[in-house]
Amino acid sequence: MKTNLTSLRAVPLCICVLLLGACATRTVERQVIREQPIVQQAPAQPAERVVIMQPAAPQEEIPPAPSATGYTWIAGHYVWRDGWTWERGHWVAGTARPMPSRYAEAPTEAPAPNARWVPGYWQFVGNDWEWRKGHWESR
Repeated sequence: MKTNLTSLRAVPLCICVLLLGACATRTVERQVIREQPIVQQAPAQPAERVVIMQPAAPQEEIPPAPSATGYTWIAGHYVWRDGWTWERGHWVAGTARPMPSRYAEAPTEAPAPNARWVPGYWQFVGNDWEWRKGHWESR
């Protein structure tokens, strides 16, 4: 009878193993792949190349003695005349203010691929300084 009792105890154990095996499920991980829509892009434009025509460094000048009292020295400076031209310093009768600081001008969009930007500058006209705005010129 001992053998029967041992076999009866083994039966519930086998049933438990079978039931546990039946309960086990195989999980499959899913990956969600979302594709981005295809966007047509315009062909890359070459970067705009801006040619800026800067004047050379100012020339060093030693002002000569004035011919009389009551004169003001106007320092030499570059002006644009189809290219940068140095205007020598000179004496003017009376008082004149010194050349003001340059304005910060950013070039606008070039009107043509071969255009070049001429930055603004101060020019002494009459007895005062006048600002000449920067502008585009064709090459």
